Amino acid sequence: MDNAPLYLRIAADLEAEIASGVLKAEEKIDSERALSERLGVSRMTARQALRHLIGKGLVETRTGQGTFVSSRQIEQRLETLSGFTEEITRQGRQASSIIVSSITRRADEQTARALSLPATGMVHCLTRVRFVDGMPVALETTEIIASRAPHLLERADFRTTSLYTTLTDEYGIVPTLAEQTLMAGLADANIARTLHTDPGAPVLDLTRLTRDQDGSPFEFVRSTYRGDFFVMKVDLSLGARTQA
Repeated sequence: MDNAPLYLRIAADLEAEIASGVLKAEEKIDSERALSERLGVSRMTARQALRHLIGKGLVETRTGQGTFVSSRQIEQRLETLSGFTEEITRQGRQASSIIVSSITRRADEQTARALSLPATGMVHCLTRVRFVDGMPVALETTEIIASRAPHLLERADFRTTSLYTTLTDEYGIVPTLAEQTLMAGLADANIARTLHTDPGAPVLDLTRLTRDQDGSPFEFVRSTYRGDFFVMKVDLSLGARTQA
């Protein structure tokens, strides 16, 4: 980055401030004129830096108001089963991951119980930090019954490849039904460090048991999401004989 054009270095510094929370969602940031004066650069350079951030969807201009950090909230529809990659892509945003751990091991007690496995049951365990537009938003551990998908962890690069797509295309396992639980929580030191937030910041803890087209459980997921990034939405209807 040291040899990059000046506007890209300025954009990178601003992007780091957005990712770390120094610049918060919906916060107004310096105009190109103010930015050029503060940094001692030309207005053209400041304009290029802001345009670069606009192109990445990190900031937006509002007529007559100025430039603001874009809203980071991600809408999660609760009535539809979809993978993280598919859901983020559907919203026109970029999903990526860092793999923390990728191993086949004996299921722990909670996982074995959820997946109806014997005490010696084996699972593929994939732990990833999930990113949206370059910002870490979730820590997710996914466990798949190993006998259902032999050599799964070697089949694809799950930093960018959808796990559900691989399961469907390679093994004929179609995620069809899921039982999902959400609980409010607070970030501990490890979660705060991983997701670039503060200890004690609100998080959403999720567990999900996923079944295939035959109704058989094959996946158990445990995730922690940053509470300031996600909005959970569901459509409700009033039953014909229900009174408020």
